[in-house]
Amino acid sequence: MKRLSLTLLCCAACVASVSVASAQERPKGYSTVLPATVIAPAESPTAQFHALVNPAPIPSFSYTLTASAALGGGTFTGSIIGRNPLNHGKTTTTVPTQIIPLVITINDTTGGTGTVTYDPTLPDACVAGNPTDVSILVNSPIFTKTTTWMMNGVNVGTTQYIDAFQRAQFWGQVAGTPYHVILNESTLGSQAHTFTAGTNYDAAALFGGCGHIGVVNVNDLNTVVQNLITGPLAGTVNIGTFPVFLTKNVVMADPGHDLFANCCILGFHSAIFVPGLQIYSPLVLDTSGTFDNDVTVMSHEMGEAINDPATSNATPVWGNIGQVVGACQNNLEVGDPLSPGFGTPTNEFVVPGVVIPQYHLQELAFYSWFFGSTALGTGAGGGFSNNGTFKGFAKLCPPGGTN
Repeated sequence: MKRLSLTLLCCAACVASVSVASAQERPKGYSTVLPATVIAPAESPTAQFHALVNPAPIPSFSYTLTASAALGGGTFTGSIIGRNPLNHGKTTTTVPTQIIPLVITINDTTGGTGTVTYDPTLPDACVAGNPTDVSILVNSPIFTKTTTWMMNGVNVGTTQYIDAFQRAQFWGQVAGTPYHVILNESTLGSQAHTFTAGTNYDAAALFGGCGHIGVVNVNDLNTVVQNLITGPLAGTVNIGTFPVFLTKNVVMADPGHDLFANCCILGFHSAIFVPGLQIYSPLVLDTSGTFDNDVTVMSHEMGEAINDPATSNATPVWGNIGQVVGACQNNLEVGDPLSPGFGTPTNEFVVPGVVIPQYHLQELAFYSWFFGSTALGTGAGGGFSNNGTFKGFAKLCPPGGTN
């Protein structure tokens, strides 16, 4: 069902395309994680420059957890952004979060729609009121602190969404304390890049949507982002910041750049060692109606980047749920088990907006679901996710699923 939060302003041509759209199957969107990489040897000029300009890293804590016997037992270590919820003197962790609009031009030479530029800083004709996509994002509950969050029947505070989630998953340890993880948003200047390997599609003709949808290869986009971090943005973007690279209606395939083959990655999080850990996340805000996700993807990716910043937090093997239906995996990706659109239960939050009528934020799984352990704190309401779907911990995969 198409959400109404991003109201499409379709013309007569859109109406005429309904018969075509009804015959075309929409691609599925999903999120992913790319393993952290070493960007330069420790003694290289690039590494030495970053060592000079880098401030203190974003605070994080290390944990050691023993998985439940039902999940195979074993000891698991990892790191999460924020302060350790077990420590005394609980306080606020501030994460400088930089929104970097990517102005992407795709020179499509496949005989499709030719050259299209996707600019999230311009008024968006596909959204009622024509706001920019940047304004839609920064005025969302990801960054605003005006929503009172009820998670599993518990009031965890009036704050940002990711902060509310972190408080909820550690609730047994942080209830009634000033424990917070706050994303301090700033918007940097846009960065432009032209892709010669990419494909543009007419969303109106295909799906009865609006405007175009572009597809590039995920590795090509990742290379662009890493080059920006280590090049023009070096110093401004550093290990003390979390850059988020926003695309308008540009998604990723792996491999290739075909909307209907090996597609569609809507966002990912990753990290590079420059030295020190530099986390980052590129993601799309789709207003074409192809995926119509407003900030669903961002809620997914921000939650995962905070809880698996180095992309290496291992867990017992879980799966066959959310976007992992039919497969197993073993990492602390808090969004994947509850990704919408894959036929397994999930329960999104719907929050009234100002720039758009409604925002949709994906439900996320608590750390306790992955390990069958509440050693870092019992989840709000005794749950294992933040909106009532998981009432028990994961089942070992195969067969996977949840208790």
